[in-house]
Amino acid sequence: MRKKHGPVSVLAALSAVVSVNFCDPAEAADLASYKAVYDLVPGPISGQSPYDGVDGLVTRSVERTCDGWIVAEHMVMRVLTRVGGVIDRDIRFTSWESEDGTRYRFAANIKSEAAGEDETLKGNLEVPEAGAGGIALFSQPEGRKVTLPDNTYLPVGQIKRLLTAAEAGEKQIQMHVFDGTEDDGPELMSSVFTGRIEAGKGKGARGEWGPLGMQAGWRVSAAFFDTKTKGAQGTPSFAMTMELLDNGLPRRLEMDLGGFVVVQALREARPLPSPDCN
Repeated sequence: MRKKHGPVSVLAALSAVVSVNFCDPAEAADLASYKAVYDLVPGPISGQSPYDGVDGLVTRSVERTCDGWIVAEHMVMRVLTRVGGVIDRDIRFTSWESEDGTRYRFAANIKSEAAGEDETLKGNLEVPEAGAGGIALFSQPEGRKVTLPDNTYLPVGQIKRLLTAAEAGEKQIQMHVFDGTEDDGPELMSSVFTGRIEAGKGKGARGEWGPLGMQAGWRVSAAFFDTKTKGAQGTPSFAMTMELLDNGLPRRLEMDLGGFVVVQALREARPLPSPDCN
């Protein structure tokens, strides 16, 4: 399993850019406010994998405020091993990100009964402009600092950046990603757009999702690399494929943890009301 705690908020995790001057991503990506529920189900498992199955649930909300975005996620996951053990993980995560991507606050609690883990993370970040480098300051654990290089994007900024690049016709982009739950600082996300998804199409598309979950979008393949390596040349810590809709909703995520694939499959999604900013 990957060392990072990240809840994959491509948000989640998703939560990826090369040195190209795109238009302002806040203008290019018209993101929806939503609450979604995903089932965690196993994908392909190789004979070499020590894991034998997975179950769990992810609830995620991305809500526009008058001055930014609130992301909230709760993941409960149980991974079964071939020797009969269970690896459990319970993650609660919330963040607020300013509309211009320059200010950020985050809080997370990560628990695992099997590992005897109960960790709380809290902190904030302020940078001069979206994607600029800076230092994330933690209040829990007190005194922890994480240095972010240039081209680092936060959860909502990551989605905006991906959609902006896809709409601009880019085939491949790279960026550093950070949400506050990483052990060793941001990771390098190298993403490839592998195709367009027509409205109403895609893996497991279900009409009951309504307009929110049946929009057109993009197929994205991404690999994540430790920032201590030089570029995307080494072995990735994990890889992911995703159906990312034009409204910012990740409809399906398949996370390859090395011979073992965990799928976040959308069960339901509903729009959240727009804020009253009068």
